[in-house]
Amino acid sequence: MPFEIHGCSDLPLSDLTRFLNANNLSFNNLDWFPPNERFQEAACFALIEEQRIKALLAATPESSVVAWLRFFHAERNGKHLQYFNALLPQAKTILQDLGVHSIFSLAPYDWLERILGGEGFLPADQIVTLQCNFAGPISNSTNPDLIIREMTERDLAAVEAIDLAAFDPVWQMKRASLEKTYHLGAWNSIAILDGQIAGYQMSTNAFDTAHLARLAVDPRWQSRGIGHSLVEEMLETFSAIGVNTFSVNTQASNSQSLSLYHSLGFEREDRDILVMSLNL
Repeated sequence: MPFEIHGCSDLPLSDLTRFLNANNLSFNNLDWFPPNERFQEAACFALIEEQRIKALLAATPESSVVAWLRFFHAERNGKHLQYFNALLPQAKTILQDLGVHSIFSLAPYDWLERILGGEGFLPADQIVTLQCNFAGPISNSTNPDLIIREMTERDLAAVEAIDLAAFDPVWQMKRASLEKTYHLGAWNSIAILDGQIAGYQMSTNAFDTAHLARLAVDPRWQSRGIGHSLVEEMLETFSAIGVNTFSVNTQASNSQSLSLYHSLGFEREDRDILVMSLNL
């Protein structure tokens, strides 16, 4: 019996949620939004066979020209390649209509890397993880003219502008994602220099560990120690409440970030994740 493809927004939420929670072959992006919060977005599709959901795929924009594969779930019946090959063209059509130029995806599993490669995705970068144990103040070299304070919702417009200026489109976060990160963060701060917001960081924590989720400095203010000061202040803030283990992710190609984190005592872990991309 031939299968049908429907936008997830047209299907009952209960059916979609039930499939998500089943023991399926699954990939979920490192995403601030859980899959069920993507169902109403364009380029989120379900494959129906014999009146049952057999697979779900979402590839939605994060910037005006770049989309990410958010998730792919498929029933464990050996047809996941067939399902992916049917769903991805539907997403590509939507994304092209939206003006998106490329799709990026993490490839943490061999089976997903093979599927993506078969669709023309090529290696683009790697996500690396760094970790450190922080024992106390690092230095006292902070620029006396630099002010670091807690971020508020009123700062998010400036934060968005910095994010757009500091990152290439593939690594930018749209306003909704920044707001989600802000609300899920345990400590969010901004750096002010000469009366202007020059950089920001957002971090999460659980028990005695913390994760630096986002760090950006306005290109006009880079190379003035702002990123270093933001991270050091974050380390000290969490350390004061008993947190002693810290992690951060960045791209293997981002030598500037790697140099910064190494200077603060972070060491690279042996668990890189391949990033692949497809031009539309």
